[in-house]
Amino acid sequence: MEKLRVPLLVTALYFLILGACALSASFVLAIFDYMVNDSGELLVISAAFLGFGIVLWAIASDPARHESLIIPVITSLVIFVAFLLWGWVRHVYTMRNVLPPIAIDIVLAVWIWASRRQQRAASSH
Repeated sequence: MEKLRVPLLVTALYFLILGACALSASFVLAIFDYMVNDSGELLVISAAFLGFGIVLWAIASDPARHESLIIPVITSLVIFVAFLLWGWVRHVYTMRNVLPPIAIDIVLAVWIWASRRQQRAASSH
């Protein structure tokens, strides 16, 4: 399960950074070019990102123990991508708003999936 530790830790750090950035409307504007007028929305999204980052950090601390959570982690990344695309299609976001997080989420999901497969293949031999 050592192969899963690094992609899970990187994913945890990514969500912790997103959570920290979402604490400030000026950070959201500077990073994502998206104006947020309701600080309450930012607090909720920040709490979700920070909470998810902490859960991911715990999973990464012992991937063998939490192996059953790997597919739900990948699924959550896919859900993030789907909702970002949905927002883009509905003209809530511009491509500049969604392209970087979509790319990052896809890379992380594929990396976790590939690491899981490599780990399982190594374990079966």
